[in-house]
Amino acid sequence: MKMYRILKRILDVVGSAVLILILLPLFALVSVLIWLLEGRPIFYCSRRVVSLDKTVSIIKFRTMVADATSPKYRLEERFMRDGYLDIPLSCEVYTPIGRVLERTQVVELLQLFNVFIGQMSFIGNRPLPQRNLDLLEKTGRWESRFDSPSGISGISQVVGKYGLLPSERLELEKLYSKVYQEGNVIKCDAMILFYTLRLLITGGALSLQKGREVLNNCLVQFRWGNSIIVICVLVVFIALSYS
Repeated sequence: MKMYRILKRILDVVGSAVLILILLPLFALVSVLIWLLEGRPIFYCSRRVVSLDKTVSIIKFRTMVADATSPKYRLEERFMRDGYLDIPLSCEVYTPIGRVLERTQVVELLQLFNVFIGQMSFIGNRPLPQRNLDLLEKTGRWESRFDSPSGISGISQVVGKYGLLPSERLELEKLYSKVYQEGNVIKCDAMILFYTLRLLITGGALSLQKGREVLNNCLVQFRWGNSIIVICVLVVFIALSYS
């Protein structure tokens, strides 16, 4: 619903601004470590589709060898599944420091700048390269997955994208967009954020069924009381995490 979407954007702006200021020293440290251990380039940049009519530049810390796109690694042939390219950390293209950055998701933190300027959100369906969308058409109609802002983390990540069939992943992403349009997206984002942090700490992903339940439980009518409680929990959690 519209009020939830407005609250989501407010939380994105305030949260990303605070985190960017706090994490600037970490960004500098990681950049220096990559430069010393692996050399240049320090960053990886690609164009990603964030809506049906918009692409943006996504910048990440480089976590793979410099020639990872070389045909000799056959990444697309080995790991592309109907539009979703999920390269496991066991793959030889990851550098030692890259595996650490991927495991801790520090690799994604530069996208906080995309969140701040309104190109992305904290939580949403991941932006995809155009090549992936061309292949995703085999899975079914995918357009509605873009009825919500793209995010740094999302329902597919907390369910465990490596264990999902492309059709199952698309199902969850379309359902998240439905929550964004019709349900309590603030509650939904808070739950996905919690499960994201749990995944980083314990490695425990949600089951597909649990992921469906999380989304379906957020397809409810607007209630100010629930929203205020969720917002207060998020504010307190962020304050405690970075104090």
